[in-house]
Amino acid sequence: MNYWLLGALFILWIGAVAFLRYFRIWLPYYLFGAVGLVYWLALVAGNILHLEPYLAHTVAWAVHLISGAFAIPTRIFENAPGILLVLVVVQQVGWTVLQIGVESSGLLEISVLISILAFYPGWSLMRRGLSIVAGGVALWLANVFRMMIIVVMLNQMGKGALVLAHTFVGRIVFFLLTILIFWYLVTSATLATIRAKQDQARLAG
Repeated sequence: MNYWLLGALFILWIGAVAFLRYFRIWLPYYLFGAVGLVYWLALVAGNILHLEPYLAHTVAWAVHLISGAFAIPTRIFENAPGILLVLVVVQQVGWTVLQIGVESSGLLEISVLISILAFYPGWSLMRRGLSIVAGGVALWLANVFRMMIIVVMLNQMGKGALVLAHTFVGRIVFFLLTILIFWYLVTSATLATIRAKQDQARLAG
């Protein structure tokens, strides 16, 4: 990885964002800033700091502990050859091995949410910070819930349900929860802000 090139690109991005903000060119500022921040967050957190494996580990261990609380036996084996982490769902006949990889970390979704909120116009730094923390935790919990659905379906229906549980049900549930989180933190908040400004304008008029 050419860190000099990345550093130069980062400085150019910062300069472009500062230029757009200084001249109050808001739409390009928001789009360029948010999209760029997604890239830098994913690059730094994923390829430089290597945070994805840690996030995936927290998801797997949370699912393991919750499964135990509901009397669903699971096993975790770390450092399996060629695999980040393995979660084994024990069933009446045999077991099913789930590979918990970096795609299960939720890092991309969290990066997108952080970027959207970090450059969101009209909000205080405190409000954006609290929204980012709340959204990050909510996305992590949604990811854990997705994995729990897969584990429960495998435990109850057997390994024949793996494709249905992982490819369809789990992904659809996580997608819907992600949309709901984004809607609540961004869209709903935006509509509330617009309504408040309209009410103020009516009272002022």
